[in-house]
Amino acid sequence: MIRHAAFDPEVASKVCSVIEPFLLSLAKTSNPITLRYCNQIHAKLIVSQCISQTHLTNTLLSLYAKFGHFHHAHLLFDQMSHRNVVTWTTLISSHLRTGSLPKAFEMFNQMCALNERPNEYTFSVLLRACATPSLWNVGLQIHGLLVRSGLERNKFAGSSIVYMYFKSGSNLGDAFRAFHDLLERDLVAWNVMIFGFAQVGDLSMVRRLFSEMWGVKGLKPDDSTFVSLLKCCSSLKELKQIHGLASKFGAEVDVVVGSALVDLYAKCGDVSSCRKVFDSMEEKDNFVWSSIISGYTMNKRGGEAVHFFKDMCRQRVRPDQHVLSSTLKACVELEDLNTGVQVHGQMIKYGHQSDCFVASVLLTLYASVGELVDVEKLFRRIDDKDIVAWNSMILAHARLAQGSGPSMKLLQELRGTTSLQIQGASLVAVLKSCENKSDLPAGRQIHSLVVKSSVSHHTLVGNALVYMYSECGQIGDAFKAFDDIVWKDDGSWSSIIGTYRQNGMESEALELCKEMLADGITFTSYSLPLSISACSQLSAIHVGKQFHVFAIKSGYNHDVYVGSSIIDMYAKCGIMEESEKAFDEQVEPNEVIYNAMICGYAHHGKAQQAIEVFSKLEKNGLTPNHVTFLAVLSACSHSGYVEDTLHFFALMLNKYKIKPESEHYSCLVDAYGRAGRLEEAYQIVQKVGSESAWRTLLSACRNHNNKEIGEKCAMKMIEFNPSDHVAYILLSNIYIGEGKWEEALKCRERMTEICVKKDPGSSWLI
Repeated sequence: MIRHAAFDPEVASKVCSVIEPFLLSLAKTSNPITLRYCNQIHAKLIVSQCISQTHLTNTLLSLYAKFGHFHHAHLLFDQMSHRNVVTWTTLISSHLRTGSLPKAFEMFNQMCALNERPNEYTFSVLLRACATPSLWNVGLQIHGLLVRSGLERNKFAGSSIVYMYFKSGSNLGDAFRAFHDLLERDLVAWNVMIFGFAQVGDLSMVRRLFSEMWGVKGLKPDDSTFVSLLKCCSSLKELKQIHGLASKFGAEVDVVVGSALVDLYAKCGDVSSCRKVFDSMEEKDNFVWSSIISGYTMNKRGGEAVHFFKDMCRQRVRPDQHVLSSTLKACVELEDLNTGVQVHGQMIKYGHQSDCFVASVLLTLYASVGELVDVEKLFRRIDDKDIVAWNSMILAHARLAQGSGPSMKLLQELRGTTSLQIQGASLVAVLKSCENKSDLPAGRQIHSLVVKSSVSHHTLVGNALVYMYSECGQIGDAFKAFDDIVWKDDGSWSSIIGTYRQNGMESEALELCKEMLADGITFTSYSLPLSISACSQLSAIHVGKQFHVFAIKSGYNHDVYVGSSIIDMYAKCGIMEESEKAFDEQVEPNEVIYNAMICGYAHHGKAQQAIEVFSKLEKNGLTPNHVTFLAVLSACSHSGYVEDTLHFFALMLNKYKIKPESEHYSCLVDAYGRAGRLEEAYQIVQKVGSESAWRTLLSACRNHNNKEIGEKCAMKMIEFNPSDHVAYILLSNIYIGEGKWEEALKCRERMTEICVKKDPGSSWLI
């Protein structure tokens, strides 16, 4: 039989003085403590006879509750001979922290029934728990009890009142009155007020409160203050001012403030400052890495975003779904499948492979490189597919240019689901797959669904219908769909103007420009290039100059697409001096600008100038694309520069690894043809076999009166397109050039037999 030593108050006091610091250190730890360990501490307190010390028992109680051992916490609570307000508040706050609100309020009612008076901390945790619209009435009742207890002006409880009014009902007036009723306002109360007004975007009130807190009351702002101030930033200038203040008070190194700065600098497009803040931070959590990666992706700097992701993985920081999603978006921008596959591996490793948020972006990446099998597997593995995942899958099929069939099948499957409602974005995604006349029936079905649904008034859907009818060659239906759009935006007008321009209706396109301006919609970087391009086709230089003036006044002349269309317009209207001037005015010309200038010189047969611009492009560190080479090859071939043509063709193949298209081969054939080197041209055409190359060679045979190769070219062209008059006319002219009138007559008779007519000539000269 075990005998306990007689109780010695002096010994118990010494033992308790040793145990107390140990318990307090445990209470502050964030590392989980097992139930067994808590029981051992409990046993120590009993054996040492310290269990009667209420403050030590309260600490043990908080340990049980903090780590989820509520059953044992309540057993201890029931066995306590002396309970105080801390005892009750400890259990109430623990239940609130774990979301057990009914149990917390039940204990609060028991506390009041036993005449245990709540203190400011008890009221504070309850008021903060009521900071939600669903508990608004409960919060008002607790506020009433607080007033009865005389603690409503206490700075600790008062800040919780302010917080509750802001969060539960967004009642700024009541929150403001509660704030002003406080006898003493500490930094917490000021931060609650600043945060509340920042949430509703009242910048002037935030500034006023901040100035009063810091300038009048002399309270030093902390990290929470600066996070609230950053929420109100509406410009880069304001962001830099707040950043300066944060630096002054040493807050920028804080991980929360630093993350907010990184995120906002990226959103303002100031990537340099974004990087400086990131590099200055000693501690970097998951959110900081997410901010820098998404920031660089947002600013079209995918390569650097991918490098950050790899650095993050090297430092063993676990990526969340936001990091994975941003990195995958960077891979889509770069068309980097290898890195995308590595990110996919990280998704699987950390259990995000079925996450809709990440998987939808991965779908887009695999679709962009044509990996349809992987796209299908990934989509089917997503556990709970949301509408975004379905839309991504439909868009994936649309991008793979497989026609409307697969997209329509997916839409039917989506309509069969009971939980998801089809949105306008889903219909827009399907409409993108309707690309030619064979898809027109599917496009009309979607149009019917649009009319029947609630999205018929959506501008985005109307714009997609205009695009679909335009792609299917139904100009009248495209205009009707445009006319049915209730709120026409710049995209609506740009779509219909582009439709008319692409279908040779430039005059009508310019008339629409007038209507657009009359409708109160001004030109943008989308509609302006289309309008200028229409002027190019019409050689309407006087209208084109007006567009140029508007571009300069509005600052669009430095936009690459507007700038390139201006260069092209002047070149096609025969004013190369203005074209050169527009080119020289470009601040940061890219490949699009250079291509427009080279094409302009090619149009005027100025091969030497085109070559010089090409050289300038390379010196500026830009990479020529297939359009660049087509322009310079065309310029060289039209000028008879055979060797230069061969040089640039070899450069395209060997240095830049660009696969030649039929137009590139046609330029090579044209160069040989103009130089009379028809045999060499014929050898190339036999390998390439495109209609345009055969046509080019036949024209060269006509110029050099080569009947033998000309006949072969004509036969091949007739094989490609029997109803095309060009082959018959050119072959007939070859025969006439050699004096073979009978063969020429037979060629013309053959045209009559198969009902082929020469297109009549036309001229703008009257």
